[in-house]
Amino acid sequence: MRSIVMTAGCSGCGTAAVTAAVARQLALQGKKVLLVEATAGLRRMNRLLEIREEGLFDFSDLLEGRCALENALLPTRIAGLTLLQGPSAIDWVPEAADVQLLREELSGTEQYDALLWYCPPGAGALQKGLLPAAETLVATHPDLAARQLDPPVPERSWDRFEPQHDQMVRTGAASADITLRTSIGMTDETFARALAAAKAKGRNTVHVKVWLPLPAACPAQSNITLDSFTAQPTYIAPETAPQRTAYWEADLAENCRFGAQYSYRSTAHYAAPLEMQADPVQPDFDTAEQLPHIAFTPYMKALAAQLTEGITDPVQKAKRIYDFVTLNVHYHFQPMYFVHENITDNCARSRRGDCGVMAATFITLCRIAGIPAKWQSGMVARPETAGCHDWAMFYIAPKGWMYADCSAGASMARAGNEKMRLHYFGNLDTDRMVANSDICAPFDPPMCSFRADPCDNQVGEMEVDGVGLYGQQVETTQEIVKHQEV
Repeated sequence: MRSIVMTAGCSGCGTAAVTAAVARQLALQGKKVLLVEATAGLRRMNRLLEIREEGLFDFSDLLEGRCALENALLPTRIAGLTLLQGPSAIDWVPEAADVQLLREELSGTEQYDALLWYCPPGAGALQKGLLPAAETLVATHPDLAARQLDPPVPERSWDRFEPQHDQMVRTGAASADITLRTSIGMTDETFARALAAAKAKGRNTVHVKVWLPLPAACPAQSNITLDSFTAQPTYIAPETAPQRTAYWEADLAENCRFGAQYSYRSTAHYAAPLEMQADPVQPDFDTAEQLPHIAFTPYMKALAAQLTEGITDPVQKAKRIYDFVTLNVHYHFQPMYFVHENITDNCARSRRGDCGVMAATFITLCRIAGIPAKWQSGMVARPETAGCHDWAMFYIAPKGWMYADCSAGASMARAGNEKMRLHYFGNLDTDRMVANSDICAPFDPPMCSFRADPCDNQVGEMEVDGVGLYGQQVETTQEIVKHQEV
């Protein structure tokens, strides 16, 4: 087995992307590849290899003896490629001797043809444990990109959104016409197992129920059209459903996918909450607990009191809460929310969370402070790609509902762009598809088995013979067909 170490002389050299590409190509050539993400905190490989679910154990657990190798491995969508995911703790530092012992153990694993180590830059314990035994060392370098005849221009989100923000200030709004194509289906392996189980019971088909998100009616979306489906849905939930879906129910003798193509106009209306004068009396709707995650725990109540101490203006209260989340919570990929007893209390304590966790934390603190707040989610729909996203809304009379995208704001804070950080306190951008207006809302028709994500619905759910599918049992796609600013 060949051992390959991927590293760089400094950060920002594209090492993660190169490592993922090499791993993919080796696997596509028929090699059995084990990719070890020997970096802490970001879990880039989960994103680059499109792994939806995080494992319970990681590289640090294996290194420190808390699990066996087979318990720490994650399958990928590419046959022959397996991931040992990186530690979630950003401050984790291994012992060089432990790294060396693990390297020797993995190098002796005969079930793999190639062992790839995604190694951070520098000269720490990981490098001391890995580099001496590397059969092949690949080092990326930032200057190499400049040698391309037509080097790509680095894209920063605010390069597009700052002009959009300026337009919103001038005209009050910005819009884009968007067409999306999405789908959901079982993996062939999952279908084969389900069909075999059905045949053992005397049936030649499996009974499936499918829920796929659709754009919902809201002030930010208009001209919604359902252009086409892979098959006519059994039922389409109304545009006002709190988690809107197309629903199919069918008996399948062969595996197939369920998909939709739809179009809509996304409009970002401008709001300037810091410039407004709030009414002396504010409403009290959407200010209650919404268990299990929007919970007024003692810690959250104490934190809300501390953040808003001495402040009477509801706008300034919401701003203090937004500042806390965007300036203190580090973006961190999360396991499915149902494995957490309470995502908001955990986020406030650990200062880590993804977009949904940040949104729910903002909502919880706002509600404790007496500010109406609620959930909204679906996808980001950019010209080049689409993906899952969650954000929050808050209400200040007389303006009404406004937005708080804490994840986007935190990204702008990390980039040092205060202008755009403040933009996402009150505003969104046009790159959205809103499917959900509530957290933990039931489907229409309801799903009676356990959902893979009982909090949200961004990519869809499937049920086979009364059992909900989870993780790698399901394959989903999200494709941009059209994105035109108007």
